[in-house]
Parts: sequence; C-alpha cells; structure tokens
Amino acid sequence: MKDYTIDSSNKTTIFDVKPVIGCLLLIVATWVVVFWQGVTTAVDIWIISDIFNHCLFVLPGVLYLIYLKRTELDITALKPNYFVLVLCTGSLLLYAIGLAGDVQLFMHVATFTFLPLSIWAFIGNKLAYKILFPLVFILFCIPIGEELIPALQEVTADLAMVMLGWSGIPVYRSGLYIEIPQGQFLVAEACSGISFFIASIVIGSLYAYLNMQSAKRRIVFMLISILFPIIANAIRVFGIILTGYLTDMEHAVGADHLVYGWIFFSLVIVCLLGIGELVRDKQLAANISEGQPRPTTVFNVKTCYQSSVSMMALMLIFFVWFNSINSQLTLPATEHNLSASLEAEQEASNAQNSNAWTPEFNQPYQEFQFVRQLHNVPVDIYMVWYPKGQGELISSLNRLYPEKAWTLESKSAYSIDDGQSMEVSTIVNPRGKRLLSYWYVVDGKMFTNNRMAKLYEIYRILIGRYVGSGLVAISQVTRNTTESQDKVTFAALTRDNFSELNQYFMFE
Repeated sequence: MKDYTIDSSNKTTIFDVKPVIGCLLLIVATWVVVFWQGVTTAVDIWIISDIFNHCLFVLPGVLYLIYLKRTELDITALKPNYFVLVLCTGSLLLYAIGLAGDVQLFMHVATFTFLPLSIWAFIGNKLAYKILFPLVFILFCIPIGEELIPALQEVTADLAMVMLGWSGIPVYRSGLYIEIPQGQFLVAEACSGISFFIASIVIGSLYAYLNMQSAKRRIVFMLISILFPIIANAIRVFGIILTGYLTDMEHAVGADHLVYGWIFFSLVIVCLLGIGELVRDKQLAANISEGQPRPTTVFNVKTCYQSSVSMMALMLIFFVWFNSINSQLTLPATEHNLSASLEAEQEASNAQNSNAWTPEFNQPYQEFQFVRQLHNVPVDIYMVWYPKGQGELISSLNRLYPEKAWTLESKSAYSIDDGQSMEVSTIVNPRGKRLLSYWYVVDGKMFTNNRMAKLYEIYRILIGRYVGSGLVAISQVTRNTTESQDKVTFAALTRDNFSELNQYFMFE
C-alpha cells in the first residue's frame, strides 16, 4: 500500500496508510492473545515434529507474498465486509469446542482460519481478492495430515509389493510386514512418506502460484505434486528392500534407510521443481500498469477504526468464554476412582501371566490390565480412567497397541444389544495374532465410536456436568479354528460381558 495524493479544486488530500497498518497490527495482536493456546501448541508441533517443520516458514512467506502485491493494493478500495464476521464467529465457536474437548485439531483449524477471515473482513472483498493466495496459504500453518499416515502406509506397501513382484524377488506380506528370504521389513510410520507428501503439496502450490498464470497448468501441477511423492516413496521403499536383498541385509537397515530417505527426499523435490519447469508458462504476462490508478473516492479513516474495533470486540467477548472453559478444566478432580478390586485382580494376574499385549496411554489417572476367564477362555482386559482435569482419553497420543510390536491386519464389525456397532481388529506380529475390541464410557454412557464419545464429552464439559471418561479394551489370542469362527466366538464373548465391565465406571 502507498500514500496517495489527489488534486481536486486546488486542494490536496493525502491518504495515509499508517492507520490501516496500525489497525491490522492491533487485530493480529488481539488474535495472538485470544488464540494464545492454539498458537503456542501449534508452534510446539512445528518445532518438535519433522512432518511440520515447514510451517515455521509459512507466515514469513505470506508476508513476502503480500509484499510482492503491494503496488496493486489501493487503500481507497478498503471497504470492510461485516458479513464475514459470521464466518469469524464460526471459527471462534470451533475454538471453544476444541478447548472444551482438548481437541488440538479444532483449536488449530480455528486459529489459522480466523486470521485470514479477520483480514478479509477488515480490508473487504476487493483487496482480499488481490491477496487471495497468500490468505489461503496461511492454512498451511495448520499441523494436519498425520491422519493420513495409515492410508499412506497401506498404499506404500501395496505399490512396493507390485514392484517387488516385477523384480521377481520372493516376497510375503502380512499386514505392513514385508518378508523376503534375507529378512523382514516393516512399513512403519516413518516409511509412510507423510513428510514428502505434505512438503510436496506446500512447495507445489507455492511454485504454481509464482510461476504459472494458467488455471489449467496450476491444477495439473498440483495433481502432480500430490501423486508424485506417493509414487516416489513407494520406489524408495522398494529400493530399500532391494538393497537389503542384494547385500544380504548388510545395508539399508537400521539408520541407513533414514539417511537414504532424506537424500531421496531432496531428489524428489528437485525432480518436482524440474517437472514444474516443463509445465510452467514459458513467458509470464507482464503485470505492467500504465501508472498507478488514481483513487476516485475519498477514504474515510473512521471506517478503518470502526472495523478494527468490531473485530477486536468480537474476539474479546469470546475470550471471556474461553477463560471460563479453561477455569473449569483446571478445577481439582472429583473423588471418582475405579474400584480397588481391579488393583487386586491386576496384582494376582501379573503374578501368573506376562502381558504380550499392552496398550500405550498418555499419563492415565488410573490404569489396570489383567487376565480374566470369560466363557472359560483367558482374555486380556485393559481399563483406563481419566476424570475431569486429569488428561485426555480420546487422543492421537493414545494407542491400543504399540505399533513397533503389532500391525493391523484387518477390521470387521458386529452389532451389540443397543444397536451400536462394535469393531473387532485383528493385529499380528511375528509371534502371533490377536483379536481386539474396545469401547468408551463417558459419564456412564457407552460409545463404540470415538467421534461420538468425544462429542458427548465436549457437550458435558460445555454444560458444566462432566465427570470423566474411561475405556475398556479386551483382547484374545486367536485359537486354532478358522478366523471367521474366532471372530464369531470373540463377538459373543464381548456381548455377554461388556455390561459387567462397564459397571466399574458407574458412579453415584
């Protein structure tokens, strides 16, 4: 933005951009204060997780992209769009839900959608359109994408198996384990290629914006940016297995494949940019204007102040509610503990059995695991309890089985008495196979779906009546019958006993 001077009736009117910049800075500062928890938790993820290190450069990149458009931003076109405040309110409500349920995904989505929306509301449609891509690019600050890891693991394993079939190498696959005569490989989370995938999309979108004007070329290149890293990662996994096969497992094992992965990632980005050079417009149309268009209307600085005050007032109103939610979640836990009989059963069980299957939950308030005879069959039972203010039950940090020790082979479902669908998973490792089912109990109400359980938990927190959430998981080693018969027997066993197991979470 620049200052403008207009001569009219021998008078000079100066349009100063300083009030606009000042109001924008106040809006951003208020955004940081109101969304502080969302901003800081996101930054922690950016720094800690290799998958999201690129997010650290998104906001500086946005400022640079807007700077490139500075000559096209006419201050007299600033006309606040108050209808966008409806969308801003939606982001604030989503943030409140994220706070209540400790759902960081909701908090991060709300945080980094509110920022571009508030800028749009402040500067209006015309100016927002001029910087549309930089505003949308802010969304890459959201640390999202880890949910795709299981799907990418499956796709990578599938494509690697196809390539191994072409090579003629004897191979056997069990879940995510790929075995060759020389040894066994696991397509783990680090092999999913999620870092390649996300970074490729970010770099691809930025390259398309800066180097292509044709919408068709941009769409084609974005599709390439999505598909290319998936195929390239499958080639990487195939190469690692092939190297292990040819060198009798002397290379491409241990830390070697991680080093190869970073080298390969660099080659993937170079190849992607090389493809971009082939696809991009060879001669970009010059954006040369015949001189800066003269403003034809007088800019009213009061409009700027009114818009910024409205924006900050909306944020501060919700800020009071956010503090109320936080204060409720930090209250001391109520005296609700699971029965002491579970501890005695656990001690007796541990003295007789060793646990081959152990879930991993983050800082549980109470945790019990024991073997109980159900239908004259030894069954592993795991219970965990998180009362109000004592951590989060439904979280991506909590795992029903350690993925370094077990891998998912298949899933199926069966109905229980109240019409809900209970899931049974088959997990495997080199030493055996297990069936696994689990369900949640939130304030005495049972759920087999984690999303429904989370929504009910958030609802109870928002109305101020939340007590706590628990989980029951049962697992059984597969017997010598057929897999389908094993599942039928396991389903009947679960149906007959889940009501009794739920009683431990029923408080007066």
